[in-house]
Amino acid sequence: MKKLCTALLLSLFAISFAHANETKQIVLKVKEMNCQLCAYLVNKELRNINGVISTKASIKDGLVTVVEDPNVTNQQLFDAIHKLKYTAEVVN
Repeated sequence: MKKLCTALLLSLFAISFAHANETKQIVLKVKEMNCQLCAYLVNKELRNINGVISTKASIKDGLVTVVEDPNVTNQQLFDAIHKLKYTAEVVN
């Protein structure tokens, strides 16, 4: 039983480590994002992009952190935000 648990934990660690290497993180500044509804809409649009894994918008800073597959382009992110009539620029 102990060997089984150890093997399971090692497998989970290997899978999560491999997945972490297959993603990238980008931070965008969205100047027009100044309320909870704005943040919700930005998150929703970005999450509709195939390959976007997660997003986290902060209205306090006007920043959105996006975790994505390497195949997602910045232009795809900009286009999604532009649908809302907002503008975005890469911070990092």
